[in-house]
Amino acid sequence: MAGNADDMLISLDALGKLDFIMAKARYSEKLNAWAPVFEGKACMNIRQGRHPLLQKAAVPVNLRLGEEFDTLVVTGPNTGGKTVALKTAGIMVLMAQSGLHLPAEEGSKIGMFRQVFTDIGDEQSIEQSLSTFSSHMVNIVEIIGKAGRESLVLLDELGAGTDPTEGAALAQSILEKLHSVGAKTIATTHYSELKNFAYTRERVENASVEFDAVTLRPTYRLLIGRPGRSNAFETASKLGLPEELVLRAREFLTVEQINVEELMHNLEKAQQEADANRAEAVELAEDARLLKEKYEKMEFELAQKRESILAKAGDEARVLVKTARLEAESTIKELRVKLAKEAAQVRENAIQEAREKLTTLQKKVNKAVPEKAIAGKVPGILRSGEEVYLPKFNQHGVVLAPSGPEGEVQVQVGIIKINVPLKELRRVEKTRPGGQSETAKVALNKAQEISFELDLRGLYAEDALLEVEKYLDDAFLAGLAKVRLIHGKGTGALRMAVHKHLSGHRRVKSFRLGEQGEGGFGVTVVDLA
Repeated sequence: MAGNADDMLISLDALGKLDFIMAKARYSEKLNAWAPVFEGKACMNIRQGRHPLLQKAAVPVNLRLGEEFDTLVVTGPNTGGKTVALKTAGIMVLMAQSGLHLPAEEGSKIGMFRQVFTDIGDEQSIEQSLSTFSSHMVNIVEIIGKAGRESLVLLDELGAGTDPTEGAALAQSILEKLHSVGAKTIATTHYSELKNFAYTRERVENASVEFDAVTLRPTYRLLIGRPGRSNAFETASKLGLPEELVLRAREFLTVEQINVEELMHNLEKAQQEADANRAEAVELAEDARLLKEKYEKMEFELAQKRESILAKAGDEARVLVKTARLEAESTIKELRVKLAKEAAQVRENAIQEAREKLTTLQKKVNKAVPEKAIAGKVPGILRSGEEVYLPKFNQHGVVLAPSGPEGEVQVQVGIIKINVPLKELRRVEKTRPGGQSETAKVALNKAQEISFELDLRGLYAEDALLEVEKYLDDAFLAGLAKVRLIHGKGTGALRMAVHKHLSGHRRVKSFRLGEQGEGGFGVTVVDLA
């Protein structure tokens, strides 16, 4: 153990400190105490403070000092609680500066006092031949010599034990001295003269312990701002002293004393009414606060429910709108497919009807031309639109361009344009008025109107496919052998839709993407059947 002595001493010291801290914590819990709020100046504001030795029997007191006033003069009857209030103030300061919690409400404030001076109790000494008055004076003389701005001075029954008039005068001069050096002083007294002193000095305040005139008992409540009354006449009367004696005693009082006593009585009564009104106002304010919290909570819950209902309704509305949109899109798609089929059938019928008319017209033309016209002469000069016969092909045609310097003529034969030497042509002597047969005129007009390419860029797939279907029919009718569909590159969606439509189409022989110079991936070249 000797080798570990130093460590053991350190551990013992730490355990002692820890035990002390735990003891303070248990004591705080026992007293239901709170940590005070420390102020940087010498002052106190104790809310509902209880003397720790009285515990549950203590009546809580409110004590203020050092803020609005520096000196507090407490008056009132004996056994009314003046001394307990005085001791409560002192022990609260000492407990706070010793690191203990205070048996008071949360938020109580304690300042830093460098000294705490007290003169409390009867220190009469037979051995030293000192009377009650003398013993008090010895303490007070020492206190006056040491007290300063950061001192707390507690004086009980100041000026007692001597002639009341002289004692009151001495008490007032002592309070003036302590007040002049800035000491924070609480003094208890019976002298009514000191009540006037508090009224006529700045930063000096009266206080009293409350006395119930009905029960003739003190309530032990400390009332700051209200001077105390002796209540001697009321007490004597209620205890059975004949009324004539009480009235006679009042006659010995001076007019000034009677006026002051009456004024203080009225003041006390007004103060009690004010306190009652204040308590009622506090209660009403608390009720209003609770109601406000209740309705704010209800309003918050209603707002939450409202938001929840609106959010739910919004979700349901979005689901309905989405469902309706999907149904509408499905219906539109079905209508488009149906319309496309119907349009394709209408165009097919129109094409078939046109074919039948062309066939009929061709038969009429053949009947209208004499046989000898077929073996006509070789023409010398041909004009555009003039009908000729090609013996080599046994076909009639229409001149598209006059003969050139090499003796060739561009002729439209059915759906084909060819260059034919002039010597291989025969003039048809008889033609219809206007110089052109009906068959040739239909083929020529259709060939001139139809384009060799169709631009689908900017169209939706459904609309583009309708255009492709119509264009293929027109191109077939015009006798075109090859066409270009311009769908652009983009995302490729339109190109894939067009290719899917072309696959297996009755008018399409084959198709491919454009080569270099033809538009590349942005163009599909279609060979018609």
